[in-house]
Amino acid sequence: MKIAKKITALLLTLLLLLPVTAFADDNVGKSFTCYGNDLSAEQFTTVCNLLGTDTVNDTLIAVTHEDEAALLGNIVSAEKIGTRSLSSARVTLSGEGTGISVTTHNINWVTPSMYSSALTTAGVENAVIVVAAPMEVSGTAALAGILKAYEVAADTTLSAEAKEAASSEMVLTGELSDLIGSEDAVELLAMVKQAIADYNLDDYDSLRPYVVEGAKQLGVELTEEQINQITSLGVQIAKLDLDPDKLATSINGFIDNIQKIEKAKQSTKTIFSGIKTAVQGFFSWIGSWFKK
Repeated sequence: MKIAKKITALLLTLLLLLPVTAFADDNVGKSFTCYGNDLSAEQFTTVCNLLGTDTVNDTLIAVTHEDEAALLGNIVSAEKIGTRSLSSARVTLSGEGTGISVTTHNINWVTPSMYSSALTTAGVENAVIVVAAPMEVSGTAALAGILKAYEVAADTTLSAEAKEAASSEMVLTGELSDLIGSEDAVELLAMVKQAIADYNLDDYDSLRPYVVEGAKQLGVELTEEQINQITSLGVQIAKLDLDPDKLATSINGFIDNIQKIEKAKQSTKTIFSGIKTAVQGFFSWIGSWFKK
């Protein structure tokens, strides 16, 4: 009887899981448009044209200024968030292993690569994303709409910690891009993520040398404060317990130029392996002194 009950319980559990899986699979190829709730009728039409939205067949989801403030209020200045929800996004789930693709219209601060990198941190997978606004905007607030649309499309709930880390990453990368250029900023974060994936780094002291060496490899000068910020963000990402293989693989989506991707991956492995060897050698040397 006990075995029969266990089998019944197992079957019931599997049946409860089936609708969720089926729902996500059924939505592959379907589009979900999250539009700014403060758009005028004319602006809504403009944004839908930019996004390629099919207003008849797309699932339409409103994103409010409150949604944006809840996600970004502790990270982004009120000036960048603004007072109205205008940025919009269209999310289309793609097949397994296709990664994240982002294009933008009227977004003048957050680049497609910055979105891709932050979205991977949030836990977004396999999606074609278009971001647009009716006029030139920074694009920071659009992250709230993208995540909201993805959660509906994938029938999932992304963790609050992952969303916060993604928001922090997007803002920090944007601030760095103002100083060292967007490609180098995104590439540096990609190299740090590669180190986390390769060496399972999850604490500040072990990760900081990789940030310093990564900046040197790219030939960019960072202040101590910037190095500390990147290191702290890296620790935040590491604690999300993302799949190391998926994290490493997804780095390809962070940078548009394929040659730069390969250069980043190869140089990261070479340089970070050297750091690891040097650190191990240092501690072995220290240990030898205690044996004398």
